[in-house]
Amino acid sequence: MKFKNGINPNQEFLLPKKPEDFLPDDHLAKAVYGIVDLLDISCIKAKYSELGQNAYNPKMMIRNLFYGYSVGIRSSRKISKGCEERFDFVYLADGLKPSHDRISDFRKDNLEELKEVFQEIVLIGMSLGLAKFGSIKTSIDGSKVRANASPKLSKDEEGLKKLLDKTKEEINKMFEEAEKIDEEEDKRYGKENRGDELPKKLRSKKSREKAIKEAYEKLKKQKEEMKAKIKEEKGRELTKTEFKKVEKMKINITDNDAKFMKERVGVIKPNYNAQISVDEKEQFILANDVVAECNDQHQLVPMLKQTKENIRESPKKAKADNGYYPQLEKAAKLFPEIDLYVDDKNRRKEDLDLKKVREEDNEIRYKNLKKLLTKRGSEEYKKRMYTVEPVFGNLKHNLGYRSFLLRGLSKVKGEFNLMCIAYNLKKIVSFFTKKKTSLAIALENVKKMMKIRRTKVLSIA
Repeated sequence: MKFKNGINPNQEFLLPKKPEDFLPDDHLAKAVYGIVDLLDISCIKAKYSELGQNAYNPKMMIRNLFYGYSVGIRSSRKISKGCEERFDFVYLADGLKPSHDRISDFRKDNLEELKEVFQEIVLIGMSLGLAKFGSIKTSIDGSKVRANASPKLSKDEEGLKKLLDKTKEEINKMFEEAEKIDEEEDKRYGKENRGDELPKKLRSKKSREKAIKEAYEKLKKQKEEMKAKIKEEKGRELTKTEFKKVEKMKINITDNDAKFMKERVGVIKPNYNAQISVDEKEQFILANDVVAECNDQHQLVPMLKQTKENIRESPKKAKADNGYYPQLEKAAKLFPEIDLYVDDKNRRKEDLDLKKVREEDNEIRYKNLKKLLTKRGSEEYKKRMYTVEPVFGNLKHNLGYRSFLLRGLSKVKGEFNLMCIAYNLKKIVSFFTKKKTSLAIALENVKKMMKIRRTKVLSIA
């Protein structure tokens, strides 16, 4: 039997190859490298000092983070290991080997700045043809993403008091045990040795006690804020039912910002509500956000506003399901140039009387309902289902982003932004693979376009 002979691992190259020659031309790593090179990251570079040792190039760190998220690797340890063992990561890291704590710190310290980077990638994608300037149609939706928090550690005020008392009791017992051990060791070894260090178990209990106290104070503040909000909105004192509901509010000790939310399968767990605005043409994400509210009723205006900021213009059309209906009127007044299609549950009524609706409801809601009832309007709204919903399916099931690694609303917002960047980068690569266009040539053209755009922005400023 004859077999093909490959390269001997000990064989030396006579003529060294370029690092990029080890990867195929259409490899995702090459696309990430090229796109990150186009980004303006002056906001991140400004945070570095001229003093001290040379730092890792922020573009190199960004490349590895973006690529890691694109291939479903979020762990800083796995990314660091990849920089030592996998050529795709080695190529992106320029042969450097950043440790996992450097990668983790860079991600944690630049989450807010990476939001601006997302806007740059949206504009690059649009320049490449993934969304058409002047005729953008967007769909908005939200989905629950599991928080990095244990459901068992979600407590109300009474539960936190009990847990705090229990923890204090355990700490006191451990102090008593530590004192007995100290007395025995003093007798055995003398008093010259140190005995003031807190045992590991005691240190963890102390940090737990601190976390419970912080959660307790935060819950009390949240309850007061909720009471004030109800009073302001209703213009009256709280009813017994409302007061009971506020008093039963819970907070998670592990992640104070996570809230119990009902997932698609009916399970209630600590979650965050992730929001995206997606272009209809190529399912390209134009805007993203994360909120700690269980429903979408306050998210239509913020998502339209963010979409407009990111693409530097208003979308031509925007679609959203019935969860966003409470902000229809506000959105229509703020963005009269956008043709809105927001689902109205009245359209499914068999005995619907449009004349009665017009008399009882305002003009904006009536026009929206009338538009949805037409064949053209109904077909237009249906496009939402195969525009935005598959994107969440891709993020959760293909890339595996069913839960967050980070804790706290601000950090979770940054992590979801990274997920959306990763998704968009893969979209850019698949778009050019489908079009059979050279990514290198396309990126060179975009580089020129971006340079022209930045020059215009500076001249206006």
